[in-house]
Parts: sequence; structure tokens; C-alpha cells
Amino acid sequence: MDIKYLSDDRGKITGVFIPIEDWEQLKKQYHIDEKAPADSGAKLQQSLADALKKAKPSDAPEK
Repeated sequence: MDIKYLSDDRGKITGVFIPIEDWEQLKKQYHIDEKAPADSGAKLQQSLADALKKAKPSDAPEK
């Protein structure tokens, strides 16, 4: 997974960018429904956090 970390002008990580192919894979793996009700946002956030924990250490941002 080719993860890109987005940061503000102070270097604080503010977001994550993943290629669309990886997003499609995560949607299938975690049964993410983009048309789900707004209250499913917490589930999506937790699913993505879990996926990031599984990412290889070599995928971590460079300092």
C-alpha cells in the first residue's frame, strides 16, 4: 500500500492519501458502503485506523 501522509505547514499530519486501487480493496475488505448513513462514519474511521495499523513499517512516513 502506497500511503502518503499530508501535513500542515508545521509538519503535523492532517490526513492520509491512498491510491484509488487501495481504497477499492479496503472497501471490499471492510464492507465499506459509501452510500451508508452518516452515522456509519465512526465505523469507517475505525476500519481505516485498523487497516493503517496493519500497514508495513516500511510504509511509515519518512522524517
